[in-house]
Amino acid sequence: MENKKVNIVGWGIAGANIAWHLKERSVEFEVYDSGRNHATRIAAGMINPIGFRRQIKSWQADLLVPYALNFYQQKVDELNANIFRQADIFRVFTDIEEANNWSAREGDDRYAEYMDTPNQNELPDLLEVDFPFGIGRVNGMHHLDTAEFLDLSKSYLEKKGVKFHNHNFDYGDIAPTQMYIFCEGTGMWNNPIFKDLPLNGTHGETIDIVTEKFDFKHVLNKRLYIKPMGHQTYRIGATYNWELKEPIKSPEGIDELKERLEAFTHFKYEIAAHQAGIRPTVKDRRPIIGRDEKYKNAFLFNGLGTKGVMVAPYYANQLCQFIFDNGTLDAEVNLNRFRKD
Repeated sequence: MENKKVNIVGWGIAGANIAWHLKERSVEFEVYDSGRNHATRIAAGMINPIGFRRQIKSWQADLLVPYALNFYQQKVDELNANIFRQADIFRVFTDIEEANNWSAREGDDRYAEYMDTPNQNELPDLLEVDFPFGIGRVNGMHHLDTAEFLDLSKSYLEKKGVKFHNHNFDYGDIAPTQMYIFCEGTGMWNNPIFKDLPLNGTHGETIDIVTEKFDFKHVLNKRLYIKPMGHQTYRIGATYNWELKEPIKSPEGIDELKERLEAFTHFKYEIAAHQAGIRPTVKDRRPIIGRDEKYKNAFLFNGLGTKGVMVAPYYANQLCQFIFDNGTLDAEVNLNRFRKD
C-alpha cells in the first residue's frame, strides 16, 4: 500500500501495540486518545497460555506467548521501566479431579514446558491460603502493568514527535488521503464503518487491596486472580457481566470479589480502589481484524478479549504486514468472516 499518514484511533492495549509496530517500520502516525480505555487500564496484564477451566492451552498459545514475551521485554527496555515482571501463576485446585487432570497434563509433552506441581517447600508464603487439593503452577509467565505501559509509551512517543489528540475522533474527518486504524474497543459501537460487526463487550470489575498479612510475589488463581502490585497491594479480579454495557462500579461487584477471595484465604485486608471496564469480546473469542471493503483506507484492530495483552503483539504485527507488505490475515480473525455475501 502506498505510504499515507496513519491515524490510530484508540489508546488501549490494541492502539499501543499498533503504534509500536508502526514505529518499528518508521511509519508516520498520529493517535486519537479519548481517555476512555478503562478495560486496558484495569486489566491483569497477564500472559497465560493455560485456560484453567478446561486445563487446555489457550488459542494460538505457542505462537502468541513467545512473540508477546519478546515484544514487551524489548519495549520496556526501550522505556527503561520495570513494568513487565516475571511471575508464575499458582492455580489452587477446586477438587481432586482438577488435581488429577493437572498431573496428567504435566506428563503431556505439549504442556510440560508450562505446567508443573510445586513442592511444599516452595510455598512458604501461603499460610493464609487453603489448598486441600493442592496447587499447580504455570511457569515462566509475566504480567504487564498495563496503565503504566500506556502512559509511558505515550510520553515516549510524544518525545519522538508523535502527535496525540486527547479527544474523541470525529468520523466526519476521514480523508481519502490518509489511513485509519480503529482500535477503539467498545467505542466501535459508535463507529459508522464497523458498528455492524458483532462486538459484544463483557463488563468486569476489580478491586485493589492492601494487606500486611499476605506476602506473595507470584499470581494466585482460584475463581479469581490475586496479582501483586507492589507495596503490599494486590489486584483482585475479575467479575464477568454480559448485561452491563457501561463501566459502572457496583456494590455487587465488590461483594462478589470479596466472597470469592475469602472463600479460600484468611488474611485481613482493606480495599484501596475499585475499578470497572468493558472488555471488547466477540462470541467466537477471536479478534476482529481487517480492512473495510468500501473504505479501503479504514482498518480495524479490535476484539482482543480477556487475553488482550497476550494476543495484541502478534496480531498487530500481522495487521501491519497485511497493510504494508501485502500479507494475509488468518481467516479466523479476519473481519470478513462476519461479512460474507
